[in-house]
Amino acid sequence: MKFMKLPKEFCLKETAKTYILPISYISKTTTPTKANKGPEKIIEASYELEYYDEELDVEPYEKGIFQEDILFLEKISEKVIYEKIKDVNQFLIVLGSDHSTTPSIVKALEKKHKDFGVIIFDAHSDLRESEEELGEHACVSRKVSEKHKTLVCGVRSMDVYDKEYLKENKNIQIIKMKELYRKDNIYLEELQQLKEQLKKLPKKIYISIDVDVFDCSFIRNTGTPEPGGLFWQQLNNLLKTIFKEKEVIAVDVVEFSPKENYFSESYSLAKLVYKMIGYKHY
Repeated sequence: MKFMKLPKEFCLKETAKTYILPISYISKTTTPTKANKGPEKIIEASYELEYYDEELDVEPYEKGIFQEDILFLEKISEKVIYEKIKDVNQFLIVLGSDHSTTPSIVKALEKKHKDFGVIIFDAHSDLRESEEELGEHACVSRKVSEKHKTLVCGVRSMDVYDKEYLKENKNIQIIKMKELYRKDNIYLEELQQLKEQLKKLPKKIYISIDVDVFDCSFIRNTGTPEPGGLFWQQLNNLLKTIFKEKEVIAVDVVEFSPKENYFSESYSLAKLVYKMIGYKHY
């Protein structure tokens, strides 16, 4: 299984500008999911993608896309991830399982990059203190913000204790979903909220996309769906701004849990990955 089933000359590790690492494992989450199957289904759906991107007027695959075989883990391991990426100098994309993948990736990247910020797209603030309370994925933002300036974007579900934590911790900011809209519910073309927050972050950025940031009418196959989320063009506009303003060193796509009638969703996420490759290199 290789992303887009590209001709051999466009998926060579030595020359490709993008490196994809799929990680499959099962961990404790709020609700039972099949997120460990997410990377596989996204890769399968990528076979149907067009090479040409009509928005950018380019064929991003020409920069080369190398994909590792799926890394199957019984337990998420910073050490194992680092061994996989320590020699990777390309644009890194991780297709993860649930969101608890992210802190280990961030820790592995700390050995390669001195300073970088983290932008998390998520319906939830993920600021819980205890992993035992709701599972590891409910603590993600709290963990990564311990060492990195962090922005969580698209939030529309949080606990009152999260609100208090935000007052105390200046290393993390959130943009609630309602702040991405005008009063008439048309999202801000100027993306002013995001641009203001980007000024506070380092030049290098890691992006984590929990697919529940999307409205649940668009992405239903995820462990903790929330209504009132982002749609396709909105997220792409936000991503384009980040890639334009910052040096994005890596991204992950997590929490896709394919259960039923999921092809359109897995295809959309494969296209999202291809879009980000285009935004990075053009």
